[in-house]
Amino acid sequence: MNREIGRAGILIGCLLLIGGIPLLFVVQPGTAEYVITLFTVLIGIVFTVAMVIIIRRSQR
Repeated sequence: MNREIGRAGILIGCLLLIGGIPLLFVVQPGTAEYVITLFTVLIGIVFTVAMVIIIRRSQR
């Protein structure tokens, strides 16, 4: 994998996390906004972890 593509993927995942985690403390639980924000944080976590795994495997 190209180094810049991996870096961009990690930055996108971190952007989702940096934007979503603080919002979880602001929005009220049980609302649609809370559910969407929770899914955004989960997608950010999964995407970041997947990118790290892909980058590690491609370095071998």
